[in-house]
Amino acid sequence: MASIVGAIIATLITVPYIVFFLVNKSMLKLTKKRRKAFKAGVDCTTLFLFLAIERMTMEIWGQSYYWILLLMFLFGCLLFTYVIWKNDLDLSIGKILRLNWRLQFLVLSIGYFSLMTYGIISRILDI
Repeated sequence: MASIVGAIIATLITVPYIVFFLVNKSMLKLTKKRRKAFKAGVDCTTLFLFLAIERMTMEIWGQSYYWILLLMFLFGCLLFTYVIWKNDLDLSIGKILRLNWRLQFLVLSIGYFSLMTYGIISRILDI
């Protein structure tokens, strides 16, 4: 049983957009609201993108660059704090974290596809 759960988790980390598809479709069935379903899919997929990129860097270069991902997350929080503070909007931690989490989805999606392309090309050229 543990090996089945491990295989499912490994698959979801390897291909995080499966999580997006599953969460999006299930939330759409439950709520009938496309926007809410899309946001839930993005929020769940971001965690799996963090894990996928960390595993890709381990496979490609042999060492983890997780600290860069954490610095990107903290920089995003600082950026949104500054922008919200300068525009005299309500400065709440929840709003900053939510905006940054969704920004990280975009950044990590670009990183995921870039690393996947780089990894495939580097493996082909090594042969």
